[in-house]
Amino acid sequence: MPNTNDYYTKPKNENDRPKIHLSFRKPMTFFLIIASIILIMSIFFQIGKIEVEGNSVYTDKEIIDASGIQIGDNLFFINRIAAGSRTVVKLPYVDAVTITRGLPNRITILVQESNAVGYINVNGELWTVSGTGKYLGTIEKADAAYMAEIKGITVDKAAIGDTVTAEEKESCSYLLEILNQIQSRGMAAKITGIDVADAENAVVLYDNRFTVKLGEMDNTEYKFGKLVAAIGELGDNDAGTLDLSEGNKVHYNPN
Repeated sequence: MPNTNDYYTKPKNENDRPKIHLSFRKPMTFFLIIASIILIMSIFFQIGKIEVEGNSVYTDKEIIDASGIQIGDNLFFINRIAAGSRTVVKLPYVDAVTITRGLPNRITILVQESNAVGYINVNGELWTVSGTGKYLGTIEKADAAYMAEIKGITVDKAAIGDTVTAEEKESCSYLLEILNQIQSRGMAAKITGIDVADAENAVVLYDNRFTVKLGEMDNTEYKFGKLVAAIGELGDNDAGTLDLSEGNKVHYNPN
């Protein structure tokens, strides 16, 4: 009869025992920890308060409903980017939304509402446009005198909340960059005309005193920075042409 010792030899010490089961211990411990953290977060970090700031056109409820965020949602599991995007898409007079968390259970929705920067003639109707290029609504000719007229693109139709599009794609893209700079720099009250008919040499009219040549569509932000600096060095009675199209130079030709 074979000796069983021929098939099995007792390890010399405990450290020589097979440790295959240890390869499962660490991953299992890790997953248990993660599961515990998720459980704790889902129980103790539920949204109990939603605050809205910066809104005047829409009520708090309208903003919250558009975001899709609800009381009882998990504070850390909500998709803030998606919620902000939903709000902008659903509410035409909202340009941007920032959503922040506040421990232990508060969400704050900061709204940047749309303001008219200029207007476009669409088949005889005057449509106001925001700094993000969004149509806000129609206005009367008398009211249009207080904002920039946008020229140089062909627009057949418009609807509240839609972004400006045109057959002249390059000119339209340039227009959106210009509108963004006007809004971000708080210049809407000073820009009285925008002409993007020539995408290689867009022009804006500043305060009905300066014809500003922007040149081709590149470094638009930098060019508006140069414009601000140049205006700051000129007097209230100065008028003429400001050419910003060449590098870091500003060429001023007085009337």
